[in-house]
Amino acid sequence: MENDPPEMVVAQVERLFRQGTRILDREQRTYALGRKLRRLSPEVLVEIFRITCQGARLKRPLYQDGLRILSDIRRLTPLLGLGKLSAVYTLARRRDYQDVVRMMGRFPPRRKVGDGQEDEPTEDPVLKEVPLGHRKSMARTRDRDLINRLCHDQNPAVISNLLENPHLTVKEVIRIASKRPTNAQVLWMVYRNLRWISYYSVKKALVNNPYAPPHLALSLMHFLLEQDLEDVAESDFLHPRLQESALDILSERRRQTAIKIAEGEA
Repeated sequence: MENDPPEMVVAQVERLFRQGTRILDREQRTYALGRKLRRLSPEVLVEIFRITCQGARLKRPLYQDGLRILSDIRRLTPLLGLGKLSAVYTLARRRDYQDVVRMMGRFPPRRKVGDGQEDEPTEDPVLKEVPLGHRKSMARTRDRDLINRLCHDQNPAVISNLLENPHLTVKEVIRIASKRPTNAQVLWMVYRNLRWISYYSVKKALVNNPYAPPHLALSLMHFLLEQDLEDVAESDFLHPRLQESALDILSERRRQTAIKIAEGEA
């Protein structure tokens, strides 16, 4: 792949992602892709990351899904190795691949729990005293009031069980995704759930949550509609990296639209 012409690299990247779409479990899909990627050199990997970012920017579903996997750096690190990922990041900076640099950068959220900017109590004061094992079991309940209260739980294992509850609705998932303040690991649970991340409103809630890790939010930016991108670009509550990305995506989309209009007039 290293010496292949660009069109062949693109075809091979697409083949990698298509093979992954057959695997429904997000963790297994990441593992399968990671095993293939770890055989490649940093020089090849940085081009895969760049091509994926470009495809996602153009709202191509295969690349958007691939970007969500590549953005999960925490899961990719033990598969690819910290040294190799560091080399990819260094190459991306050297080659000025800004989308890749933003995606791989370990930037803290704009806000974090305990920074004095809490918007609401972190957890339900009663359920917080219930042992973790009991709360995990309670997350499978049909009781609507209990489900609503568990949406405030800050333990990722509880939220993971809750997200699998067949009685949970998208309205409640949005509440989890938009909760402020919140544990970043709770937001990762939502992000990694294939059922709920397919909803546009859930993606939008994660992007607009200042407690979300920037690389999580960045991987969802390409899904946003133009008006929502403009809102991100103008927001004072979100990480500057997200604002930069929103402006870049808007610029690229408008450039592509202008090209199509010009071709139509020719």
